[in-house]
Amino acid sequence: MNKPATIKELCEFIWYLEEKYNLLDFEIDGVKVWQYTRMQFYYKLAEATGVLSQPHSRLSNTDKIKHLFSFVKNSFSDNYFTFKQKDAIVLSHPRTVNVDGKLIDIYTKYFIDELIECGKDIVEFESAHLGVHKKQKQKFVHYTDWIALVQRVYKQFLKVNISSYELEILKKVEDEINTTCKSKIDLAVFTIKSIKTYKANYKIYNKIFQKVKPKTYYTVVSYGQAPIIKAAKDNGIEVVELQHGTFSKYHLGYSFPNRKKPLDYFPDKLYVWSEFWKKMIPLSIDEEFVVVDGFRYLEKQKSKFDHIEKKQKQLVVLSQGAIGNTIAEKFLKHYDRFKEYDIKYKLHPGEFDRWQSYPALKKLSEFRNVEIVKNEIPLYQLFAESSLQIGVFSTALYEGVEFGCDTVLLGVNGIEYMDRFIELYDVEVLS
Repeated sequence: MNKPATIKELCEFIWYLEEKYNLLDFEIDGVKVWQYTRMQFYYKLAEATGVLSQPHSRLSNTDKIKHLFSFVKNSFSDNYFTFKQKDAIVLSHPRTVNVDGKLIDIYTKYFIDELIECGKDIVEFESAHLGVHKKQKQKFVHYTDWIALVQRVYKQFLKVNISSYELEILKKVEDEINTTCKSKIDLAVFTIKSIKTYKANYKIYNKIFQKVKPKTYYTVVSYGQAPIIKAAKDNGIEVVELQHGTFSKYHLGYSFPNRKKPLDYFPDKLYVWSEFWKKMIPLSIDEEFVVVDGFRYLEKQKSKFDHIEKKQKQLVVLSQGAIGNTIAEKFLKHYDRFKEYDIKYKLHPGEFDRWQSYPALKKLSEFRNVEIVKNEIPLYQLFAESSLQIGVFSTALYEGVEFGCDTVLLGVNGIEYMDRFIELYDVEVLS
């Protein structure tokens, strides 16, 4: 088997491994470890093979030390002993967007408002983004800094019971991965660390759920949350995921094409934005538990900007952290076609502090008609103003369509995600 060179090839290789070694049911010390680490390992392997780069900025060791003080400080005001019984827990997304001068989580803010209006007594769990809490803290918000600290300490004292047979299986999988992908991954070390993290988080959240006693646990990103979801289900708590982005055949957080039975760590319900998303791919839960709930933020923003007239010669390029440099290179290659346009090059938040490391984008930024945009202009304002959008597989492309933008896609790694989009909207793909 050749080294995977595309997302499609990498996914097919992972599915092959899963089927050959029955990885989705592979259990070590009570943990279905592959189910838990599947997406994490996908990103790890995608980076190792060069299929994708790191999608988000990482904290340096210096930054980690700098933020440790605030984590400790926050742990005195928000900790296990401050919990009270609540109807629901909502784990918000740490990334924020500036809306009318306030930083909000676009996926949960309006949903939480509705829960409160309906008389639900809720607590929002807020984790730090790159070590910092940016939103104005509401009375129902509970910082999870203490959980992160306790988990890191606690897992150091945990042991993993792993048999020689299980180590043998891991070794076989590791050899096949490293031979095919030309990588140097130590699967046993990765697995043992992951199980320790799982066990620590499960123990903490099990205690939390027993004290708070919520009826429902809402989350924005379920993959990677196996210990939390398992703890919730063990306590009879319904787990609901709120859609936060695209999913397709090649998004391994949701796509399990060879799986015939339910997953252990998948939510009980998935709230999606529209019927389109409900029918996108077969999911690991029955169709009746995939509920169309709308995208409140998008609906509010459409009405806010519906008075803006389109500029026929303005386009927006949608960058993405995992393929940011590749997007810039491909767009630069086709720049002459769009040189008469006023070009708004919209960065993903994970690129704000590193876009200048993209040689192609630095070159583009020197052109008079190209403006690099962080948060200076709201994304939906850009959509309302622009006649054309260009990207690869960003969720924002679907939102741009809602604003009446014509679409051109760049034929680079990740375009596989857009098979259904291309089919539905008959868009041009630039090779």
